[in-house]
Amino acid sequence: MSLVNYEVKDKIATITLNRPEKLNAYTEEMVDEMYEACQRFAKDDDAWTAIVTGAGDRAFCAGHDLTLVVESEGQYKDHDSPTVWYGEFEIYKPMIAAVNGYAFGGGCSLALSCDIRIASENAVFGYPQPKYGAMSLGGHQRMPKTIPPGIAMEFMLTGRHIPAEEAARWGMVNKVVPQDALMDEARAMAALINENAPLSVRHTKEAVLKGLRTPDVREGIAMAKLISYRLQTSHDTQEGLAAFMEKRKPEWQGR
Repeated sequence: MSLVNYEVKDKIATITLNRPEKLNAYTEEMVDEMYEACQRFAKDDDAWTAIVTGAGDRAFCAGHDLTLVVESEGQYKDHDSPTVWYGEFEIYKPMIAAVNGYAFGGGCSLALSCDIRIASENAVFGYPQPKYGAMSLGGHQRMPKTIPPGIAMEFMLTGRHIPAEEAARWGMVNKVVPQDALMDEARAMAALINENAPLSVRHTKEAVLKGLRTPDVREGIAMAKLISYRLQTSHDTQEGLAAFMEKRKPEWQGR
């Protein structure tokens, strides 16, 4: 049985953490499979947008499987495969987190590493590591860049749970919906993104991510111009301009 499932329909990839009996807590094997799924998505011409979620209705991802940490006498082993939630690689295709339950520790970081987060009403976020004498390896970078630093500090130092509605209030999630509407809402968001030119979307995401790491606005705009010049030579840009002049719907090819 795969620990991470990958399927594509209507140019939307669904990446599902598949260990529901353990609240989708990740193991080293799952990290490896998640890396493979992300790389597959990045290279898949049939997938323009991805939805990341967890199997079952109890958890998105409860973080690192602590039973494995106990068995290794409290030692947190470095992952052999790079992870998207630690920022060890980037994908410029859009990624949507459909958070269906607990999103703790690395699971919270995985959700925050996605571009858009839609949560079910029973979703709960948090970094509980201080309660176990540990610390997050990614949350201290992800959360203060997503919500006000003082609020992020409160959440991370107390280790308290953050219900979906509170997460939405601070901008951690874009929308909160009933559990049974979660995947439909995520797919609707992906379909809305996919109405646009896929290369324009990817270049826009690249500019945003690189801009967030650029302290000077003028440097960020100069960098974005270089990305834009690259986009202007694409078939999608030429098709978009032609469709505008001919008053028709564009036919995107992602090239």
